[in-house]
Amino acid sequence: MKHPMKFSAAALACALAVGSPFVAEPAQAQTRATATSTLRVTGFDVEQVDRVEPGAELNFTLWGTPGAAVVLQIDGGRRTVRLDETTAGRYQGSYVVSRGDRIVPESRVHANLRRDNRVATATLGEALQSGWPSPVAASSGIPEIQSVKVTREAGRPRVDALRYTVYGTPGGQASVRLQGSQPRNIVLDEVRPGEYQGTYVLPQGAWVDTNQPLVAQLRLGNRTASNTVADAYAGLRLMARADRDSCRDCATVQAVNEVVVDGDGRVLGTVAGGVLGAVVGSQFGKGDGRTAAGVAGAVGGALLGREIQKRHNQRTQYEVVVRMDDGTQRTVVYAEPPNLRVGDPVRLSGETLERR
Repeated sequence: MKHPMKFSAAALACALAVGSPFVAEPAQAQTRATATSTLRVTGFDVEQVDRVEPGAELNFTLWGTPGAAVVLQIDGGRRTVRLDETTAGRYQGSYVVSRGDRIVPESRVHANLRRDNRVATATLGEALQSGWPSPVAASSGIPEIQSVKVTREAGRPRVDALRYTVYGTPGGQASVRLQGSQPRNIVLDEVRPGEYQGTYVLPQGAWVDTNQPLVAQLRLGNRTASNTVADAYAGLRLMARADRDSCRDCATVQAVNEVVVDGDGRVLGTVAGGVLGAVVGSQFGKGDGRTAAGVAGAVGGALLGREIQKRHNQRTQYEVVVRMDDGTQRTVVYAEPPNLRVGDPVRLSGETLERR
């Protein structure tokens, strides 16, 4: 808790400029109040909390003219706060944040010190939550971007997951502009005061134009700061457009099908599709015994024996359908179940597929 401080009207204006723990209202309004009386506020303080959330207790102290009534209004709060005069010229009171409140760490707090028909006003010059800057300083200054950083997110070796970080003025809205096959704005979250982060996972086949500068923006109120970083991707091993264009053998697994083929290698159907019935139906009409016997009499025993032999030699194989990076589709056949799944990035090497 801070001790009482006594300032003249000129000193109060100077305190606002240097970031005092309390801020008086504009000089014109203050002049009107002091012209008719000695009513004034000399100090305004809050016990900052670790986190502004339901149940948090905000304790306020105001110093000023004795014998007055003091009422506070918190932006986002549903109730006013009345401060009691505990000693001459010292007023204290508390506000417990409820679930219905919309109070945030940088919410402004306004105080009215009233006696008779005269009022002196002041605005709290510090945030309600520790670690946050003064709400007055944040709202009155121009937003500033101090630095921009891009890193690859760990734990995702098979995809390009980019984490963007912007450091600058707290309490704003930050974003970065991604250039490449899919240009877009990526909005960042303020994870700590003045630190904004966001992660973007590039879709399969997408690329980032690392030759283009990265543009970051930070908006605060109706003002926007912009920062262009020419070498933001320096040191990152990303697959640029030229690399993807040169990777003619790169592909993505679209499907893995288990099929049955006959002795000549012709596909008879899928394993679960009633393969034998399909074979009989396609080779011998409707597949009933009388039709098969009639055909057998017409084509002779040699043909029937050959068809029976083909069915006897039927086997299961695995077809992996891939889409090449140039948009074409290929199918690779395996005799044994391949260790591949839909969505896997692969490279075509001869008649087999290799993981990338």
